[in-house]
Amino acid sequence: MNRVPQSPWLERLAVFASVAAAVFGLAHGLSPTPGLTERLRDDAFYEFAWAANLAAGYGPSVSDGVATSGVQILWSLLLVPFAWVGGAACLPIVAPWFGLVLHFGASLLWLLRGTDRVAALCVSLCWLGNPLLVRECQNGQETALACFLLVWLWQSRHATGRRFWLIAGLCVLARTDLFAIVFSLALWRHRQRPLFALRWPLALLAIMLVLYRCLGGGWLPDSAAPMAWLWHANFAATDPSTAQSMARHWWFLRPVLLGGPFAMASAMGIGLAVFSLVRPWWPNLLRALPALVVGCASALGARDLATPGWAALLIALLPVERRNGGVSRSLLALFAGSFAIVALHWGVRWYPRDYYAAPLVVLATVAVLRLGSLRVVLLVFALAQLADFRRVQPEPLRGQQEMQMGGRFLAEVLPRGERIGCFNSGIVTFEAAVLRRGTEREHRVLNLDGVVDARSQRALQAGELSAWLDAEGVRFVLDNPVQFASDVSLPHACGRWFGSGFSAERDLQEVARFDVPGVDNGRPGGDSFRLYWRRGHGEPPPPPKAPRDLGPGPRGGRYVLWPASAGQWLEAEAAPGLHTPLLQVDVTTVVVLFVPAADLGTGRLFVRGNDRPVLVLSKL
Repeated sequence: MNRVPQSPWLERLAVFASVAAAVFGLAHGLSPTPGLTERLRDDAFYEFAWAANLAAGYGPSVSDGVATSGVQILWSLLLVPFAWVGGAACLPIVAPWFGLVLHFGASLLWLLRGTDRVAALCVSLCWLGNPLLVRECQNGQETALACFLLVWLWQSRHATGRRFWLIAGLCVLARTDLFAIVFSLALWRHRQRPLFALRWPLALLAIMLVLYRCLGGGWLPDSAAPMAWLWHANFAATDPSTAQSMARHWWFLRPVLLGGPFAMASAMGIGLAVFSLVRPWWPNLLRALPALVVGCASALGARDLATPGWAALLIALLPVERRNGGVSRSLLALFAGSFAIVALHWGVRWYPRDYYAAPLVVLATVAVLRLGSLRVVLLVFALAQLADFRRVQPEPLRGQQEMQMGGRFLAEVLPRGERIGCFNSGIVTFEAAVLRRGTEREHRVLNLDGVVDARSQRALQAGELSAWLDAEGVRFVLDNPVQFASDVSLPHACGRWFGSGFSAERDLQEVARFDVPGVDNGRPGGDSFRLYWRRGHGEPPPPPKAPRDLGPGPRGGRYVLWPASAGQWLEAEAAPGLHTPLLQVDVTTVVVLFVPAADLGTGRLFVRGNDRPVLVLSKL
């Protein structure tokens, strides 16, 4: 960039806006009580279970009786000491706050290692308040650790080989897909000798493959293929036309072209990176062309143009120093690795998750630092981030409370010793197997989608999951009804892969359901978590004979057990003579229900049409 005189008031404005971005981002995004209904995903509980089992001497396992590589290894290992000292129950509390500490640590790295103090302070504050990072640092997973190590790796890009590759190895252990950035930075470090540059990345890759092989029996992490395979296989099973196939591929490819994941990280920051890479060779006479193209695309109805829009605007407005600068090859390497991560998860796997986009914030920050001598860039970056919180919406995680209920209250409807198969099994395993190990309420859980059990993945791919369940002695399965559906238009449906002739309506009998009224997981067939007996495999368990109060729940609510008959309604008495409907069942089953505090009323529950309460809750 051309050197320009620095305006003290512009510097002060940039710092003030960055402070505002940090304060607003933290105030808006942090949760004082991060839990499974707003922060901790089911995937985090796989890592909790893995760490707790390792700490307790049961090996690196989640699914009952099998080691797995289906977790991010470094993060899970770091949780082991906490599980060993504080027990497994501390992990859902410790992990989000540990992630927050790492998030602050990465912010401190930006501050301490910057040569331009004002720019370093501004990007450090903006990192601290980045909406995506603030939310995801509390997700209980490895996101904050991966971002911390990636910042450290970038700042060590000129370090000696031993130091660089130590940090690079930690990055890949923290999150496997960071290998793309490690690889691209290695090529940049040894750009004069590209064949030599391949030596250490290939050695690191070989070490990781051997580690995955030892832990999970495959050459990739157990979690790498299952969900991607299911989405591709179900789509292929619909026998799509060429047009439908092209539309589906474009649907997942479109975000890779500077779409949603880049905007979630920072539309302005990634736009600045694109500007830095494109502007040095872009003809001055055509500076307005990208803005014109983006404008026309928007007029024609195209969406998701925030990042290309920023890039086009910057190309049109900002000058560039060609003499000494040109294209930054290190920035190009970082961009290429970041782009590969997005292409992998969106374009190839078809399994996008918000936290996959978190490393892109490093790319945005580097681009801002590189042009930080223009204080207006720092100011606009901070102001743009203040608007970015609208791009990072809360995930619909309230349905996970039903998953927790399924694990916690299995013993109310199922005798101890049964093995239960479950697709979304992280929370269930942690509640039913890990926290209750050695008690009368323990149940053993097998993962069915293959994320942490490669055996079930092989059975699914062969269309023989029912036969595998028979071999494992599994008589009961637990999950949302959609998981057992055979309608391949539903991406999560697995019924087709149980085996020839499988029908959930015929082969599964509902034993119990775990429900929070008015809550689902956002997918068809996701209204409740249900336990099914596999017909023909022994006898179903005898249902409880009477309703019971199962104790207090979150936010003043209560858990209740209700043996229900098909067609019945359960109602709460809001006031004498005034009933509020809670739930209607379509089959005879046992319902474990969470009654929110707002619906408790007098504490008396009625079956519609009966004058006598079926249950009177204890004093609230």
